[in-house]
Amino acid sequence: MQPESQNSISSAVFGLQELHALGTINLDKAREEFTQHINSIRNICSQFESEVLGDVMKMGAGADPAFRKHFTHLKEQASLESTVMRVKDTLKTTKAFLEKSLREKEESKSKIETQRLEKLAQSMGLVAFIDSHKFESGVPITTITLGGTVIVVDIDIDESGRVLRSKVTYVSDTLQNDQDDRVDKMLAENLQSRNFDLFTRNLKSLALLDQLNVKYESVDFFSITKGLLTDLKDICRQEIEIEANLKTVLLEGHGIPNLHLDYPGISISYWMSKQAINHNNWSQMEQAFQNDETDPALSNSCKLLISFEDSIQPMCYLPPSRFTYLLGFDETEESIKEGIDGEHFKIVTETSAPKFMRHLSFVKPMPSNPYIQPIPVRFVATLDPPIPVADEICQKLMTITGTINVENISSSAIDNTTKETIQTQSLEDMLVAGVDQDTFNENNEWVVVGFCIFFSCVCNY
Repeated sequence: MQPESQNSISSAVFGLQELHALGTINLDKAREEFTQHINSIRNICSQFESEVLGDVMKMGAGADPAFRKHFTHLKEQASLESTVMRVKDTLKTTKAFLEKSLREKEESKSKIETQRLEKLAQSMGLVAFIDSHKFESGVPITTITLGGTVIVVDIDIDESGRVLRSKVTYVSDTLQNDQDDRVDKMLAENLQSRNFDLFTRNLKSLALLDQLNVKYESVDFFSITKGLLTDLKDICRQEIEIEANLKTVLLEGHGIPNLHLDYPGISISYWMSKQAINHNNWSQMEQAFQNDETDPALSNSCKLLISFEDSIQPMCYLPPSRFTYLLGFDETEESIKEGIDGEHFKIVTETSAPKFMRHLSFVKPMPSNPYIQPIPVRFVATLDPPIPVADEICQKLMTITGTINVENISSSAIDNTTKETIQTQSLEDMLVAGVDQDTFNENNEWVVVGFCIFFSCVCNY
């Protein structure tokens, strides 16, 4: 993902363009920026109407030639500015290419690597420190430290530019138990294999958690993430007890949750090719899951990467008095209501479920809770790898997750009898139209990615 620029629609829309022209997109952010640009254009038009057209009207019949001349001048000026901007962008690209070539020729490879990492860190709001005075077995080693407020990443590089290792450290004492060498190895392998795009994605995930914990001190995103992982594992264990076939749980259930599998955080494996399925030892994979380990074979699965993103609609997260969203076997709606702050919780139940599972229920925190401060941040799941799907599936997923407002779509696009056939909205409709908070279609068929219902339950109110 390219560094985001301020006040630019492209910063929200045109990102990682691996499959679709729009790439990965935060629709709420695109809506907000689109509105800002529309308002700016409106202000310019209003200013033109009041200042230019008003003077033209005062001139009477003789104003027509003058106005035409003025209009022609504006068109020529716009065309000239457009040409200058294109040339300017080309010169910037050429300058950057020449500077890079000169650096690679004159500077050491370790310095080239550290400069690239330093620039990347700055684009993510991290601070970079470079220590070039270390030796290991007589060989000079350069360590670059990418520091946030909560998370610090140290990367050791030898004089040939080869990455030796990386180390992620949590500054807070309460996060010391979260240290995991899988994240260290993951970042090091990304750089050693020269997969800089993957390293950027993974580092950005860590930087985001760091920034969110600083910006919204009332919410502990590390605790929220651990609670979510606990819920996902409990759901998977319940499905294994009923189905006793991990392959079926993968393909037809809520998926298999992973921690730090090629991604620093939670991911959910939801599909795998037939060839990979036939070559896996499913008994071994199930045993690994029950031991809170991740089988490397799941790297070949299609996954959902769980993270957070900005949202227009404020979201409520669990208060300190509750760790998980999933309603336990020994819990009922009555027991929740009678418990601590029970009047500030709502019990919601899945409207669809796998054929072998009961419908799960979840605790949803309400904004009336005095220990909760709603914040404009929501869960987001990113498909890895991205996949093309039919419009109908997109609409079902949007309906399940509450990101579509059926009432705002023209009647010609909806079957008035069932409202089940919804045509794709245009980008303009998606950017301008509001989002209804409680829109949900109870007649949706079950989709393999059943976690979408989970996110809908815990995020929308």
